[in-house]
Amino acid sequence: MFKNCFLRAIALLLMFILLTLPIGCSRSAPPALEEIYDDAVSLIEQSHAVNDLVFGFGLPTWEMDSDYADLQNLYPTATSYEYVTNYTSYRTTLDIKQAMQAVYSTDYLESLYVTLFDGYAYEEGIMAAQFREDSQNLYQHKTYEPLVTWQRIYDYSTMRVVDGDAKTAVIELETHLENSTETLVVQLVLVLEEDGWRLDTPTY
Repeated sequence: MFKNCFLRAIALLLMFILLTLPIGCSRSAPPALEEIYDDAVSLIEQSHAVNDLVFGFGLPTWEMDSDYADLQNLYPTATSYEYVTNYTSYRTTLDIKQAMQAVYSTDYLESLYVTLFDGYAYEEGIMAAQFREDSQNLYQHKTYEPLVTWQRIYDYSTMRVVDGDAKTAVIELETHLENSTETLVVQLVLVLEEDGWRLDTPTY
């Protein structure tokens, strides 16, 4: 009888432990579409300008072989960077970073910052940073070539949430490139950061 009571007590104790365990290991549901729809549309629309800057044609520069560069003697010595013109709102690398931070997540941007502002070494040589600055001017590397030349158009009426949790939303939409009528269904990941939702995947 003592053995039965002991086993019963153990069983009750285990049941109590299981019932009082936090449910943190269970996955929470993703946000409803209406909760993130406006933010998703706004982020995607803002991303077009950032994509042009980072993956597209970059910033306008005074090209080395231009008449203006010769007239102003902008490049008296050999250099790999060209002056960014005044015909842009981006005057510093901080301006570029702030535009990117308003759209993309912190984790996603970390990898881009290396390419854009630091440069890196690889087996075949060195990849120079796309942008650099001094106390007065912003510069862009003269050999920069766009990775993306056409904007992706999103059909927001097809947006739906297909996965995620309380701080992540995976959305799916129909899209096409502006030079094509071919429809491509893409998935984008949004993450909730301290100051709101951000894109965690590129939109080009």
